[in-house]
Amino acid sequence: MKKRILTMFWYDDASEVHLYKDVGGIPYALAKYCGWQATFAYNDANGIICNKDYEKYVKLDRIRFPKILEKLKLRYIKYFQVIKYVYLNARKYDVINFYHCHRFINFLCWLAKKRNPNIITYVKLDMGRAGLEKELKRHKNSGGVKRWRWTDLFTVETNKYVNLLNKLDKFDGKVKYLPNGFFSDLVDIDLSNIKKEKIILTVGRLGTYQKNTELLIESLIEIEQQLDEWKIYLVGPMTECFKDWLNEKLIGHESLKEKIVITGNIKDKKVLYKIYAKSSVFVLPSRYESWGIVLSEAMFFRNYSIVMNCCDAFNEVINANKEELGKIVDNREQFIHTLSNIINNDVDYIKIGEKASIIINMFFNWNVVIKKLEEYLRKE
Repeated sequence: MKKRILTMFWYDDASEVHLYKDVGGIPYALAKYCGWQATFAYNDANGIICNKDYEKYVKLDRIRFPKILEKLKLRYIKYFQVIKYVYLNARKYDVINFYHCHRFINFLCWLAKKRNPNIITYVKLDMGRAGLEKELKRHKNSGGVKRWRWTDLFTVETNKYVNLLNKLDKFDGKVKYLPNGFFSDLVDIDLSNIKKEKIILTVGRLGTYQKNTELLIESLIEIEQQLDEWKIYLVGPMTECFKDWLNEKLIGHESLKEKIVITGNIKDKKVLYKIYAKSSVFVLPSRYESWGIVLSEAMFFRNYSIVMNCCDAFNEVINANKEELGKIVDNREQFIHTLSNIINNDVDYIKIGEKASIIINMFFNWNVVIKKLEEYLRKE
């Protein structure tokens, strides 16, 4: 009989974009690569999610949130709907999967166990530096948070966090390492037919505080005269404030302006992957990240990557297999210097990008990562 997993994602911004991120990626990968029966339950406040390719493997189930409650701003009712859903469905599954580790998650683990004593409760921590510091501070100030008795398994995306968390009473030695994966087989692309071009690429929600896209633009202005044949691709939705800022910033920099290609949001994976494939350098100038799946995707498509030192997991990706597959920089000066070195051919970015693709596929492809999670779950 097939193992059955229920992934719960009730946050208000739940949408199709989450299906191939970690939240939707885990049930999809377990179903596709391990033969599990999977359900992805989501808050429908943002609309009904439909994706025929995804639904070949995973059932999409709505956690219904009446619109009238949203208009009345009765947001707390959402939690009642989630509780009701877990209460009614926990008996149907072998594993139930939650995200983050606040009190409500602890309660849901307890509820799931009460309804189905045999169910495995699995919490993916989705934890960056700020989350780790919060847990360590809470432990220090309170003398230890009570052990989460009803949670069978925690996973964290950064290997160096595992021992730190397992020493805390709350986690009781139940934390395992599970990096976020990426999917290399969502579309069929013959990479041999796509030649690398002199393209610097960034992908994300452009103009948000987190993504810090202005650092990239300001750095490019500093080396504008060196760019020659290089182009810059800005891929993703862009805030109105950033559009205004960018137009003003590029006044007097016509040469740079002509090199910038703004694509907008790209939902078609084949179109996005072709841009990854023809780009040579990927940059992620973020102020903070808990992981950054776009980094794994870019490296798979043979991009040399430059990332800000804002996420401890980056060290484990960029330096995977003890190789230097890109550059982690600490400040604007290092960011500019690294870009300049690439443009002036002081770095063999093509060769390093090819090596990065091989190694990232070995360690971070979902078809590899998910086998480790399945192993953890079978031991519970």
